[in-house]
Amino acid sequence: MIRFNDILEKVNPYLTSEDIAEVTKAYAYSAKVHAGQKRYSGEPYLIHPMEVTSILADIKLDKESIITGLLHDTIEDTLATKADITKIFGEEICTLVDGVTKISKLKISSTFEKQAEDFRKLILATGKDIRVILVKLADRLHNIRTISYLPEERRKIFAKETVDLYAPLADRLGIYWIRTELEDRCFEVLKPNEYDEISKMFNSKKDEWEKYSSEIKSLLQTELNKFNLDALVNTRFKNFYSIYKKMIKKNLDPDKVLDIKAFRIISKDIASCYAALGAVHSTWKPIPGRFKDYIALPKSNGYQSLHTVVIGPFGDKVEVQIRTEEMHEIAEYGVAAHWKYKIDSKERKKLIDLPESVKNIFETQTLSDPREFIDAIKDELITDFVYVFTPKGELKELPIDSCVIDFAYAIHTDLGNKCSGARVNGAIVPFSYKLKSGDAIEIIINKNREPSKDWLKYVVSSKAKSKIRNSIKNIISKDSEKIGKEILSKKLAKYGLNITDPSVIEKLKVFSAEKNLKNLENLYINYSLSKVNIIEILNCFNLGVKTNLESKETNYLNPNNAIIVGGANNVMVRMANCCGPIYGDEIIGFITLGRGISIHRISCKQILQVDSTRLVEARWDDKYNLKSTTSLRLYCNDKTGILSEVSNLIAKHESNILKINAKKISSSKSSIYLEILVNNAKHLYEITRGLDSIPDVYSVERLLISNSEFNLFEKNSRI
Repeated sequence: MIRFNDILEKVNPYLTSEDIAEVTKAYAYSAKVHAGQKRYSGEPYLIHPMEVTSILADIKLDKESIITGLLHDTIEDTLATKADITKIFGEEICTLVDGVTKISKLKISSTFEKQAEDFRKLILATGKDIRVILVKLADRLHNIRTISYLPEERRKIFAKETVDLYAPLADRLGIYWIRTELEDRCFEVLKPNEYDEISKMFNSKKDEWEKYSSEIKSLLQTELNKFNLDALVNTRFKNFYSIYKKMIKKNLDPDKVLDIKAFRIISKDIASCYAALGAVHSTWKPIPGRFKDYIALPKSNGYQSLHTVVIGPFGDKVEVQIRTEEMHEIAEYGVAAHWKYKIDSKERKKLIDLPESVKNIFETQTLSDPREFIDAIKDELITDFVYVFTPKGELKELPIDSCVIDFAYAIHTDLGNKCSGARVNGAIVPFSYKLKSGDAIEIIINKNREPSKDWLKYVVSSKAKSKIRNSIKNIISKDSEKIGKEILSKKLAKYGLNITDPSVIEKLKVFSAEKNLKNLENLYINYSLSKVNIIEILNCFNLGVKTNLESKETNYLNPNNAIIVGGANNVMVRMANCCGPIYGDEIIGFITLGRGISIHRISCKQILQVDSTRLVEARWDDKYNLKSTTSLRLYCNDKTGILSEVSNLIAKHESNILKINAKKISSSKSSIYLEILVNNAKHLYEITRGLDSIPDVYSVERLLISNSEFNLFEKNSRI
């Protein structure tokens, strides 16, 4: 169990005695307010803030960060208030603690939205101080270390959130050791069978690899000495999750992943780095296309190093990284390392420049749809990059597979909105052209141009997607307003009402206020989308028009007697083919133009690309229990009897197999396509969970109805 003295031993080398006194005061306060509280493990709650603080001490953060680690849960989980923290520790500490504190008082309608709002709070708080993210990452790391004490269901949800959001964030901030530990611990929870397989393989070959690494290190050191280079050689191994990703990407067995090891040369200065590179290449033959110069062109998170892959002395591929001691420090601790290089207290309080990918998240923080917000974060964080040039020679980092529109929006929103074409390296290219590192781009603009929905087919950056969607929404709103006003004008004219008459306008304004619509423009837009009924409008003129409308509070049961659409009346409802919702799925409605309301799963990617003003709440009527057809794809070991095991399990769960097809994808692996009949989403979850527990099944995936052709499937990991 961690002791406070352990923390003091870590911070003593770089904090002053006055700083240590403040840290000690924070520890005493945290112990007092958390007294009597327990964690899921049964340990005193104080253990958690101490472990978080210990992690922060490992990356040598400043006094304020260390104190925040000790206090980060006090506002959320104790009787302590912001006023208390401010009074005792000052405003700066209070701001940091508040930034890390989760949102507990917001009324959030779903788990997914809570996740989005919590992450949005993190990003917003970062606008004030980058240290908020660093404390949050330390908090998440310790929670992942103790994840075994959570209920199984919560473990998987927590691990999935961590590997999707927090691990990539640690990567973009350059704190690779936190990223790798988060990934491996989440991998063990989400894919226990695959984790065990890789772990056994690794342990069985560890002695052999260590002997091999020792020989390579000795050879490298000898060659460096020949060149009179004062450099240190060390070894690193790929983490288990990285090995798994390579297995999936290249369809390899664990023991076939060869580049599990890499060697680092730590040199004195930049000149020595290039000299060491020359020594390596003069000794062993480099592999073309595998050299990367991150010293001349650093990554956005500040990472610098030379990377090369050579054919080693035993005929194996050997990866070598070459960097200075300072570069190595930044490679280990990322953004956090910059605190070490601040000279005085004033400088230490300045914001550290954020990586471009993290800055871009601020562009998305105002998105109203939590699903869109989370999607944007994933797009920005989970990616590789290309490096291109502006006409003035400025270097820009963009996500891999970016097009010229992504580049235009990276420069300026107006440039993106008015983009009509582009020249790459002097030649005109289409919007679909994928940028390559080293490309020089010139954007051609047209002042009359407006963004097109088709652009969303080509762009990959979250900034471009966000700006295009916002522009399209504005365009649609303008069109909807014009159409709605024209139609309403004709309808009112039939009753002798002129829409330009001041008295009519006044009545419409009153009606808009009653419907919580901001203005007449919003009334016209809602009318064009059938969110407001003509009978309701006519009733405000006291014309005596009869209506069969139900009250706003009454939900309308659709003709299928299965879905309730709130606030709508006399509309057609149809199930969307793009995501194939089944009874029990979380659903949402989309108001189409002339085809009623299409019902989608709330996680449907198509919904993320539509005008959010046309979305309407929808839910299943729990009086009904309708069977549905759904499709599954399994990846499994190609063993005799696997089809029988799968069939028996589905029969055990009282489901019928409507279609089954198996396909060999490698010498030892197969994929199985299934169409089954299920009672509801819960029933489907029980079946997929059961299939996932079969030892030879290593992936189970629910498929879209529209993609039910077996030969169209591409392998995709669920993690």
